[in-house]
Amino acid sequence: MTSNIAEALNSANLAARETPVTTLMECLRAQMQEWTYNNRKEAQKCTTRLTPSSEKKLIGNYVQSLRLTVKPANQNLFEVIDEDRTRIVNLKEKTCTCNRFQKDEMPCNHAVAVMKDLNINTYNYCAQYYTSKAWLQTYEETVYPVGNVREWELPEFF
Repeated sequence: MTSNIAEALNSANLAARETPVTTLMECLRAQMQEWTYNNRKEAQKCTTRLTPSSEKKLIGNYVQSLRLTVKPANQNLFEVIDEDRTRIVNLKEKTCTCNRFQKDEMPCNHAVAVMKDLNINTYNYCAQYYTSKAWLQTYEETVYPVGNVREWELPEFF
């Protein structure tokens, strides 16, 4: 994600890169102010428990889970069969042999199949950073305008 942010800043400020460093910094600050404001507004409109992209991913995993067969080994360990493939889901450890459950920190389609069979809420197995609350908290701080540079009060040593 960090490289995506850097690439977005680079493409948004191509012309500013040829200006003095103070102008460049002001362009970057103004861009961050606008992005923070716009993202905050988007997050405030969100009414789902997870962010829209996370909800979409979880729903996709649910749809994929509908064709899977679940065979319990014990209360935490399950064999999940998808035609010619078998995956092992451990709910206690939040793992699946497909590795997506532990890497994404969101239930993969195999884990969702298990949770569906057990009537377990899949949201409880999603990392906190997928929540709409975390999204809103990311953009709750304000990037303040700095005003006209000619009106700044500078220390005497400048």
